[in-house]
Amino acid sequence: MRPSRISLVVAGGVLLVGAGLWSLLAVPALVKFPLSTDAVLHYDGHFVTFVDQATGRTLPSASSAPLTVRRHIAAVPSASTSSVAVVDEQLALSFGGRSVSEHNRYALDRRTMENVSSDQAYTFAPANPGAVAGSYYITLPMNLGPDSSGLRIFKPETGTTYPLVPLADGHQPATLDGLPVQWFSGTLPMTPVASYERANLAAQGLPMTVPPARIEAGLAAAGISVPALTRVLAPVLTPAETTRVATVLASRVRLDYYAYGTGLVAAEPRSGQIIELKNVVDGIAFKPATGGISTLVSVLDRHRSLPGVPAALRALRALVSAPPQAVYQLTYTETPASVASMVDTANSQLTGIEVVTEVVPISAAVLGALLVILGLGLAAMDRRRLTAPGAPGEAGTAREAA
Repeated sequence: MRPSRISLVVAGGVLLVGAGLWSLLAVPALVKFPLSTDAVLHYDGHFVTFVDQATGRTLPSASSAPLTVRRHIAAVPSASTSSVAVVDEQLALSFGGRSVSEHNRYALDRRTMENVSSDQAYTFAPANPGAVAGSYYITLPMNLGPDSSGLRIFKPETGTTYPLVPLADGHQPATLDGLPVQWFSGTLPMTPVASYERANLAAQGLPMTVPPARIEAGLAAAGISVPALTRVLAPVLTPAETTRVATVLASRVRLDYYAYGTGLVAAEPRSGQIIELKNVVDGIAFKPATGGISTLVSVLDRHRSLPGVPAALRALRALVSAPPQAVYQLTYTETPASVASMVDTANSQLTGIEVVTEVVPISAAVLGALLVILGLGLAAMDRRRLTAPGAPGEAGTAREAA
């Protein structure tokens, strides 16, 4: 085989091997969360209030004010690495003449998109822990589908996660601005807020305790008179029981706060890019701590034969089992302009993914195969010419010798 033919075959073989190595090594190194990420998202909705946030008393009717949310998500290249992206999230909420801001920082695996443990990550302030490792928040994993399961979303206010469940086709639009999407739904049940969120609520002016008179008023509304019950119990309580009951009735009661919510998420399946948040309900609720009430129940339970005690026990146990009272909730959906912006971002990502995963390796493989075929074809033609009758070569040389 002539050297030129060998060169073609070798070059083609190198391209074929290179195409395989590109898919094996280059694709994982290049198809990952982009450090060029810098997006501003907008949401519209309402801020609904159910209680007087200064006193904690339930309002006669809920009040509502228009809500706008501006969300800025930007990667921090200087703090990121080839495997971990550090991403800032700045939230600005405006409602009823008020403004509230929030700053979070996330560290995520650039290939799996999962949050990872990192000193760079935090919630609200650098002193607070970051997102739960293995959860998602900024984006979802690549290659999503209707059978994608096991996804858990981080909730900053609680420091916990909740499941994201794929929706069956037909429940929501299959495309957004022409881009195919996969829809998911998420529900956060009533979950105690993290300590830093409790401090944040206190800074907003929400009450952290209620006076004992509020509990007494609640019992009175249930038909239980605390003074009358005290008179019945006074002759039979031990000194220790008397002290315990008096302490509970004279102490302010801690309010425990909870977060809850629901919502829909649309993501571009191949990149995992979140395109739209829709019909989101994000709420805060509270409930009096039940420690003191449980103390009263334990004392009363030993004297249940006294007049009025069974009814008091029923009322107190009802307070313990009552669900938290909603304080306020935000209801919002991403604006059409914001959705269109994310569609453009996803399309750009898809173009880059296709170039890396398909155009480059397929082009190299096709070119390599053509070079191998060309080299081998030319070599075969050379052999046919050499063996043709009258052609110079081994046959001609034999005749001349004869």
